Amino acid sequence: MAPQEYKIVQQDDTDHNIETLMYLNLQRQLRYFKGVSFALGIFLSFSLLFNALWINQTLQLMSIPILTPTKYTGLVRNISTPFIIDNLFTNEIRTIADAAWSSPDLDSEVGLVALTDEYAKSKGLLPAQRWPWDHSKGIYILNGFHNLHCLQLVRNLVLEAYDNVPLTYPLEHVSHCLNVLREEVMCNADDTPRYTGRLNSEKGKEHPTSGIGQTRMCNDWGKLRSWAVAHSGCFRAINESTPNFPTIERYKFCPEGMNYSSPTP
Repeated sequence: MAPQEYKIVQQDDTDHNIETLMYLNLQRQLRYFKGVSFALGIFLSFSLLFNALWINQTLQLMSIPILTPTKYTGLVRNISTPFIIDNLFTNEIRTIADAAWSSPDLDSEVGLVALTDEYAKSKGLLPAQRWPWDHSKGIYILNGFHNLHCLQLVRNLVLEAYDNVPLTYPLEHVSHCLNVLREEVMCNADDTPRYTGRLNSEKGKEHPTSGIGQTRMCNDWGKLRSWAVAHSGCFRAINESTPNFPTIERYKFCPEGMNYSSPTP
């Protein structure tokens, strides 16, 4: 039997090229998916980071009390004011205390303002007495200044009684003012807990006063006063005891830069 001959089978070049291309394509796909996975990983990491920062910022904002402007003048309680032991308004030297209480900042007549009917209607205010210089405006007294008037009246009464001199105001007026201040205290219902004892600012004091050094948030009195001046009714309570004194003469005290004209008929 003749010996069997073996021949090397020649591989088709086309098949070899196809396998090579498939291998290279697979490598490219693997590199692509690795790149995409890496990019997605970075994106997700940044996304988680920014989400965490956003949540943290949101929680911080939620912890900040919202300052709601007042309905009439837009004031907000943004003035940090401590409880203190005053040595000016309560000074034992009467002239010093009187000067403090007589400050222009505490002038209660500034609070008499002339407001347009349009403004009053937009704020739900009831109609008011006409302003003599412009009948499209009504005369209003800002409540804070009315309270201040009553406080000053009660102070005057206390000093007159202490000095044993005739009282300026009748009991009816004084009782009215006391009740006004009572209403104001109950309306505000201030719930600030004032600490007690010989602690904090009152450490070592023989007679400690509650709350000294604590702060509370208050409206800006200066801004309220500026608003009142800008809407001034130009009023001064002059010659109140003079019979038949012309009322119009009491409305001729406009702040600087503001003029009055002829009264509205």
